[in-house]
Amino acid sequence: MRNTSIRCYPFGGVGEFGKNMMVYAMGQDAVIVDCGMGFPDPGQHGVDLVIPDISALEELNLNIHAILLTHGHEDHIGALAFLFPQLKLPMYGTPITLALIAGKLEEREYKGDLRPLPDESTIKVGPFEVEAIPVTHSIMDAVSIAIHTPLGAIIHTGDFKFDPAPIDGKATALHRFSLLGDQGVLLLASDSTNATRPGSTPSERTVGPALKLGISQCTGKVVVTTFSSNMFRIQQIIDAAVACGRKIALAGRSLEKNVGITRDLDRLSIPAGTFVDIKQISDVADRELLIIATGSQGEWRAALARIAQDRFTGIRLGVGDLVIFSSSNIPGNERVIAGLYNHIYRRGARVLHAGKAALHVSGHAQAHELKTMMQLTRPKYLYPVHGEYRNLIEHQDLGVATGIPYENTIIAENGQEVLVDEHGISLGEKFHAGAVFVDGSGRDEVDDMVLRDRRVLADEGMLSVTVLISQHEGSLLGEPELSARGFLHQEVSEAVLSDAAKDLHIYLNSMSQEMLADIEEAKEEIRLWLRRWCKKRIGRRPMVLPVVIEV
Repeated sequence: MRNTSIRCYPFGGVGEFGKNMMVYAMGQDAVIVDCGMGFPDPGQHGVDLVIPDISALEELNLNIHAILLTHGHEDHIGALAFLFPQLKLPMYGTPITLALIAGKLEEREYKGDLRPLPDESTIKVGPFEVEAIPVTHSIMDAVSIAIHTPLGAIIHTGDFKFDPAPIDGKATALHRFSLLGDQGVLLLASDSTNATRPGSTPSERTVGPALKLGISQCTGKVVVTTFSSNMFRIQQIIDAAVACGRKIALAGRSLEKNVGITRDLDRLSIPAGTFVDIKQISDVADRELLIIATGSQGEWRAALARIAQDRFTGIRLGVGDLVIFSSSNIPGNERVIAGLYNHIYRRGARVLHAGKAALHVSGHAQAHELKTMMQLTRPKYLYPVHGEYRNLIEHQDLGVATGIPYENTIIAENGQEVLVDEHGISLGEKFHAGAVFVDGSGRDEVDDMVLRDRRVLADEGMLSVTVLISQHEGSLLGEPELSARGFLHQEVSEAVLSDAAKDLHIYLNSMSQEMLADIEEAKEEIRLWLRRWCKKRIGRRPMVLPVVIEV
């Protein structure tokens, strides 16, 4: 039975935003669609990014033929460079997507097997016939993936919207989705990001006039920040700057890299002499200068944060200058971005954001477009993906409203197999689909123990204690010495530390010489005793670092 079924294994991006990764299998043959990264929660201290835990792939014992990529956003390709040693598979994608991946692999000195995914023509990937269907999104060369199987087509939409007037003229291929619907779509796995929003997403072109108006009214220099991968937005910023007679400089490595890739592929229209090197902007009058900067989410190491805090060499904001945020706030970043606004205002500059003008539109389909996708493809089964649980449920409701029977829809989060066969759609077995935390430029993996220690340090503080023990007699030499970090003074004053040292001294004197002579056992006893003492006395359980020295 399992050989005649389609099995879906969500390793990420279902029940959450980010780290999108889906495995589709028929028999033992399988393909992966996307392999993205996510961002850490506030409690995951020191973690830079989160990638899918793919350890269950070995247990599933699948013959995986390739990785199929919908587009080049980090939440869809960002994990590839980290998982490449385990997933040495051919990677199929469109030109911009492959160029972005190639750069990521080169940074880690990997050379991947990168293969083109042609528009609207099928290619053979193992036993599957695969095709890419062009869609509009907030990055160039986005596609949906259609996987043809004996039971019918699987359409994995990836991120999409229906933009009637795309910047590059490449509209979503509605006719192709309709034709697949005529032929019979078995399963639609569709993006749920904006399922909670009614109506349709505005066209990207609506941003251009607002950008031009804001820039034209500024008497000083203009700094514009947006997502560095959104070359449609970058193109409109360039067009607005040129129309207002301004030269353009780029601030931020990711922006420079992405613009370079897109220019090399001849996908940006930039008049000669428009760009100036960021190091040469002192030669350009403020009223003739526009800087495109990274850091729209308030990242403290990004270009905009450094500019706002006078930490960017050669750039100083002042009265008459304008900073335009052509972006949305990612949930959780609001306070950081508000702090960035304050830094900008302190310099005398002003801020223009999407709350004041039409400076940003989403790249994801809203409710009306999601229903249109279902009406075009007329799937037998609907599987909402790419979103938190509330988004999945709202998408399921849209499917039922469109005419898909409720029993032909399914909600299944990461780690829950979905089975589709001649009998229907159902939940299969559960599998491990956790996360791997990546920390620092060394790209070290962070395990749960390290995260727990970091949470304790952040929430409870730290006590260090030094105890001297006579090597020959196994007895204490003097009173323990304690020091504290991360406490309020009234919580752990000198008097409190002195009381703790005296009580610990009494406790250690009550221990047997044999226990004190065992250094590791003595450390554990000290650690546990101090944590209990602190809980009783000050209501906290700090991290305790015992140091036992034999003299």
